[in-house]
Amino acid sequence: MSGPFSGIKVLDLGSMVAGPGAATVLSDQGADVVKVEPPGLGDLMRHLSTNRGGVSGLYHNVNRGKRSLALNLKSEHGVEIICKLAEQVDVVLQNFRPGVAKRLGVDYESLREYNPNLIYLSASGFGDQGPYKDKPAYDAVIQAFAGVSRSQEDPHTGEPVQYYQLFADKLTALTASQAISAALFARERGAGGQHIKLSMVDAVIGFLWADVAGTAAFLGKGKQGEEVKEGLSVSKGARLTKFEDGYGIASPVTDAQFAGYCRAFGFDEKDSKLATLAGRNTHPEELMALVRRINATASRTPAAEAIAAMEAEGVPCAMAQSLADLPVHPQILACDTFATIDNPNAGQMLEPNNPASFLGTPSPPLRPAATLGQHTDEILKEIGHNDASISELRSDGVVA
Repeated sequence: MSGPFSGIKVLDLGSMVAGPGAATVLSDQGADVVKVEPPGLGDLMRHLSTNRGGVSGLYHNVNRGKRSLALNLKSEHGVEIICKLAEQVDVVLQNFRPGVAKRLGVDYESLREYNPNLIYLSASGFGDQGPYKDKPAYDAVIQAFAGVSRSQEDPHTGEPVQYYQLFADKLTALTASQAISAALFARERGAGGQHIKLSMVDAVIGFLWADVAGTAAFLGKGKQGEEVKEGLSVSKGARLTKFEDGYGIASPVTDAQFAGYCRAFGFDEKDSKLATLAGRNTHPEELMALVRRINATASRTPAAEAIAAMEAEGVPCAMAQSLADLPVHPQILACDTFATIDNPNAGQMLEPNNPASFLGTPSPPLRPAATLGQHTDEILKEIGHNDASISELRSDGVVA
């Protein structure tokens, strides 16, 4: 095993995407992750999304490289096994509803008795306090509540729009993996173990806030009595451009880039109000009128020609790509963004490599997601069980 987290052991009690996704980041970076799932059904994600050979593509993506322990957490012996594993691991993470871990006996306070240096992360939908703490929370619900939908309002109709992505789940997973990494670093410097609490709502709000900080961040009046004047939104100004045969994006920020953007479509803009970033920021209506004229020209221009003209002017731009087309794009191929995994049941599967490339501590090659309970015997033997005791646990329905 290699990677920056080589030697780190993680116990993943999570389900769906947010919790398991965080553990997968750690696994990709070298950690030994044991995923605990209920016998029989396993994680519900095994049964969602496109499936081939009994393997869900979504489950595979957020659980690759882990070892699988099929364990009944509602049994006394199942909890005993978790406590024994907690003695040996560095990290435990779970995304049960608030109060469930305590009711099962696998909460931080219970497990720290077995390992005071334990890093324990609890992820929830709305947090463990307040009137919404017990509300069920899936990605779509968090998107709506935490401001994602309203931030994507159609500029013409004002209709809120949801992302066609598991936006909140995946963002929470990334936030959780960073928080765990920070806690491990603090532990190395003598801080000891600790409990990390993370809500999906807080993760999403923290991520989105920069885009409204131009207005919502300013409370009351300034120290000199200044009123806030709304400027050009950095993100809402970014609209796709329709070309003759496709879509793309241009993002001219500097004055030189904006001038080049105009020239690329045959406009030599002389309006002094739009010549500087400050001017464009304070004259959004005039700016959008010019952009509409440029877009009209762009719609009659072949995409390759338009992109080439903007690139020649040094304008940041790109074609709008399909996710399905990206693996064969020359840029993606040159960067080894994807890896092919040979799954014994589903055949060859394409997965993105970990985005961070560690030159000093290279991450291990990606490995397939385990079948349910594939490593149960192996893991139990690591904590002292033998074939006879494992057989007894299995006959009692504790493991599978």
